[in-house]
Amino acid sequence: MIPVIYENLCTVCGKDLTHEEIERKVCSTRNLHLSYSPYNVQDREFEELFRRVVGEPRDLQRFWMRRLVRQESFAAVAPTGIGKTTFGIVSALFFALNGKKSYILVPTTLLVQQCVENLAGYVEKAGKTVGLNEEGEITVCFYHSGMKKDDKERFQELLERGRFDVLVTTTQFLSKRFNDLKGRVFHFVFVDDVDAILKTSRNIDRVLSLLGFEKTREGWSGDAKGILMVSTATAKRGRSTEVFRKLLNFDVGSSFFTIRNVVDVAVNTESLDEIKNVLRRMGRGCVIYARSVEEAERYYELLKEEFRIGLVVSRRKSDYELFERGELDHLIGTAYFYGTLVRGLDLPERIRYAVFIGVPLLRFRYEELTPKTVKTLALAFRRNEEVRKYLHLIPNLERHPRELEELKKVLRRVSETEKVEDLVVRKGEILFPDVRTYIQGSGRTSRLTVNGLTKGASFLFEADEQILKAFMKRAGYYDLSFKSIEEVDFQSLVRELEESRKAKAEVRDLAKPALFIVESPTKARIIARFFGRPSVKILGNLVVYEIPTEKYILLVTACLGHIVDLVTDRAFYGVETTGVFTPIYSTIKRCRSCNYQFTTEVDKCPRCGSSDVDDSKHRIESLRRLASETGLAIIGTDPDAEGEKIAWDLANLFSGLAEVKRIEFHEVTPKAINRAFSELRGIDMGLVEAQIVRRIEDRWIGFALSQKLWKVFGNRNISAGRVQSPVLGWIIERDRKFRRKKKVAYIPDLGVTVEGVEGDEVEVEVEKMEEKLETRTPLPPYTTDELLRDANNILKIGSNIAMKLAQDLFESGLITYHRTDSTYVSKVGTSLAAEYLGEDFKERSWAMEKGAHECIRPTRPWDREMLRRMLYERVLPAENITSKHLALYDLVFRRFMASQCREFEVEVKKYKIKYNGRSVIEERVTAARGRAVELFRSVVVKDEIPEGRMLVKVKHLIVPEEYPYTQADVVKLMRERSIG
Repeated sequence: MIPVIYENLCTVCGKDLTHEEIERKVCSTRNLHLSYSPYNVQDREFEELFRRVVGEPRDLQRFWMRRLVRQESFAAVAPTGIGKTTFGIVSALFFALNGKKSYILVPTTLLVQQCVENLAGYVEKAGKTVGLNEEGEITVCFYHSGMKKDDKERFQELLERGRFDVLVTTTQFLSKRFNDLKGRVFHFVFVDDVDAILKTSRNIDRVLSLLGFEKTREGWSGDAKGILMVSTATAKRGRSTEVFRKLLNFDVGSSFFTIRNVVDVAVNTESLDEIKNVLRRMGRGCVIYARSVEEAERYYELLKEEFRIGLVVSRRKSDYELFERGELDHLIGTAYFYGTLVRGLDLPERIRYAVFIGVPLLRFRYEELTPKTVKTLALAFRRNEEVRKYLHLIPNLERHPRELEELKKVLRRVSETEKVEDLVVRKGEILFPDVRTYIQGSGRTSRLTVNGLTKGASFLFEADEQILKAFMKRAGYYDLSFKSIEEVDFQSLVRELEESRKAKAEVRDLAKPALFIVESPTKARIIARFFGRPSVKILGNLVVYEIPTEKYILLVTACLGHIVDLVTDRAFYGVETTGVFTPIYSTIKRCRSCNYQFTTEVDKCPRCGSSDVDDSKHRIESLRRLASETGLAIIGTDPDAEGEKIAWDLANLFSGLAEVKRIEFHEVTPKAINRAFSELRGIDMGLVEAQIVRRIEDRWIGFALSQKLWKVFGNRNISAGRVQSPVLGWIIERDRKFRRKKKVAYIPDLGVTVEGVEGDEVEVEVEKMEEKLETRTPLPPYTTDELLRDANNILKIGSNIAMKLAQDLFESGLITYHRTDSTYVSKVGTSLAAEYLGEDFKERSWAMEKGAHECIRPTRPWDREMLRRMLYERVLPAENITSKHLALYDLVFRRFMASQCREFEVEVKKYKIKYNGRSVIEERVTAARGRAVELFRSVVVKDEIPEGRMLVKVKHLIVPEEYPYTQADVVKLMRERSIG
């Protein structure tokens, strides 16, 4: 292992953590394992109890145990069948054995009875006697509407006296008889029906009261005296749930996850015979979605004679329970985004496939268009000349009411004659295919369970070919691809659906909790949303998103870049040099007042004296806690040497707490992230060593030089570094050349510069020497230095701003990683270009593949206006994308697409210009044709020079020998000379 010291970062003694201790996973000062914690004893007791009364706990259940022992309230993010209710019951028993009261809330009388029965069995297995509505070693107090009068009286007596360990009731009891519970505080409240709690804010108030909070006129006061564990919500959450985040540091989240394994099939008919044929061949377990209640009722009548089918609409929901019990084989209802069949079903064993009778549609009339819909339509018809006149107003269209009304009229007129691929206009109505509802509805067939992700199938029947094509186009935006019904092997498909629902022996590693660390909060939030609506937890100054994926229950958070840096007040500028070179790292402190960064252990900023200092130590402590709770940390910092060094530091600081794996992705898209999770690796020590040496070199050269400058100039705000110093030398040398001037003559009529002309006019003779057509290859896609150069030259954006914009685009999943010196284009990249360019496409990889490194390119085949439209429609989760972001994206997009075009043709003309007994040769491009040059102007096209003898005017100019470097020039030079 590389010798290293982390100052004051030992998890056990709080002193230095050395590489020897990291390797041994033992604190040498106290001779204790680095995972030692005061909670370890309780963790073991909880685990032993679970093992004794239920069996070996799953990794996820161990994770929950650690949370409860550490007094954390949370939403249990887990697949169906993992055993949340069982865990809640055992948790109540664990706290009862430790003299603490618990309250279990379930939705139905039947579940109250089952909970009490299971709890009684667990108490006996734990070697204790149970009292059911009577006192025992463990007293269980329970209530449901089916109890006898004597049982209810005994319950009431125990409740009033508080002589119980565990209370079990329905959520209805909490609502109707809360006065019986007023003033009581429970150490643990387990809610197995969080939707019932969330229906009214009063229920939330009741739960908070039971946890020890007090409500005053100003709001809630006090601290939590108990722990709340809830399941994730299936209903739409109200704003009232925000109080959980404020008081208990977590958000309920949602049980709707977008991971799916569904075979999507499109059928260009709505024939009843075809629908029946699918039901016969696929068998039981279908949910059928119709366009409306009337259609659902009609198809129900047509199908009920042959099939055991139930109807679920707002006024009739009893068939849902019959289907759940297996007394019905199919259900039919409406394809409404917030409807029961689209969002309220989670029956992975029963629901195997879906049938959509008609594409789900969103309908808008022109008279009722909102500004948001007008923007979407304008961008859809953006290629029309009339519409293009209004595109510059799109970002602030609401502020221009007159133009908004004009644009509505233009769109109505244009849409009657022109068509776009992904929507349909008919009879004054705009029909948007509703892909989100389709994804939600078809997603009921593929659910994450304790046995893994079940496989599903979805059959979309649509007779209208234009609507079906529009739907297919929009479905592509969400990475959905469809088969034709002729391609379906029904026998194999049915077998695969059944196999995915069978209990598997090797399920120990499924639903394994894992801490997933990226560098930025934006990236963390966007990645979490790829998989659904996450539960959110606040831990110290970290925001943690909890979401299930096919392999892991992920806790996604951000480390905010480097967490340690070389110290300045120990050894030789932070490196021990006796024997073995050993870097000494300390946490990074940043002053919030003046933004000064330092590593010394002081209470105030050394520069401005402010005590408002952010210390990465707090972040490290929170990350360590999460790593310890999950047992697995997956580090997804940026795919470069700096990202590798951050990953290495985190791995060292997690020693003894968690297994650590590295994940590498070069674009923030669902496909790239999922692929990366299947290719976990270790830390690349070659990259780490390179970054360590680079930073030490920075310190030894830069810090030493800077201190000399401070002494000479008496100013501690100036510095000189390993890169700064030589680059400054180049700039000074170029400035010297800039100061040396020369006289030249410019001939505006010809667009040429000559020397040796004194007067205001000169006679010239122009002769065309050569005229030729050339075929040229487009420029390769961008590397970092080339992008910065063009951002500077074309967009007039400085390098710092350009890199910040590129970072935002990368983190938002719009471009690939922006720090690269490779022009390599992957197969993913060429497929995007092929889709966008059509017959103009010519595949080029441009360079040999360097591992996973690639050029800078877009992640979607969308130009700037299409991207803007997708952002308005919220197809993408990207946030805060400004016009500057879009301008830089446009540059990346055009350069990349041009690089994948066929060669373009240029006309080149060579002229000989004679004057005053001298001559110059001028060669210029006078025309350029081809898709590549239309997308990206890689050649300068100039006017032809008139031939013959003529008298032309001359402008005399004093010009420098060389012009000063631009930022782009400096970046290119640094790359060429391999520095920085």
